[in-house]
Amino acid sequence: MRILKYRMLFVAVVVLVSIAASAQQETKTVEVSGAEDLVQEKSKKWGGVWIHPDADISKYDNLYPWQAVFQFREIEDKTNRTTIATSRRDQGPFAVSEESKNEFEKIVTEVVIKELGRSKQFDIVDSIGPRTLAVRGAVLDIASNVPPNVTRQENIHLTSVGEATFFFELIDAETGIIQARVGDRRLIQPPYRMNQVNASPTNAATVWADVERWARDQAQTLRKELDKLAKKPKK
Repeated sequence: MRILKYRMLFVAVVVLVSIAASAQQETKTVEVSGAEDLVQEKSKKWGGVWIHPDADISKYDNLYPWQAVFQFREIEDKTNRTTIATSRRDQGPFAVSEESKNEFEKIVTEVVIKELGRSKQFDIVDSIGPRTLAVRGAVLDIASNVPPNVTRQENIHLTSVGEATFFFELIDAETGIIQARVGDRRLIQPPYRMNQVNASPTNAATVWADVERWARDQAQTLRKELDKLAKKPKK
């Protein structure tokens, strides 16, 4: 299982590089480089951690949230073939509507920016400048366990609303050199309910609450690690 997880993480890295290159051409914010120089390190926080040999997070004062990348797994729409019986067995993944995709992206983006804004060592900025670290997030291969029309069905209890591979890239905003990349593939569920069935029946409110808590947990881990690496008091 662990080998499969790391294999999927490696595939996601390849996808991330491909998507990031495309996004780079569109935004023309900075020309990103240095991915080939990253060295993989062990971590208890994430499934994958890659650090640039010359990385020094303590020299940065600001965080610039760069436009995040989202990629949903392409799934055949099973709306007409889904029944309450199969849904109760948590069968999936299921296709995600455009409306739900937009809501997912909105929630995750807002939560991550808000959580990074709680940093005690960095200020959030909206433009590139000196001593600025660009934070580029990506959520890839997003798979949903939420059955279509779930609000019309009763007593559906899910262990998770889905699964996704997420990455955070830390990039020197002036040089474009990647300082670090961290990522993992995890179930989309609150950290306090790991691998446990939700006691509450699934509906739109519980789904988006779980997505919000999941995103906050990933961003909070990143924020705390960044603050530790900064190692300098704020004036």
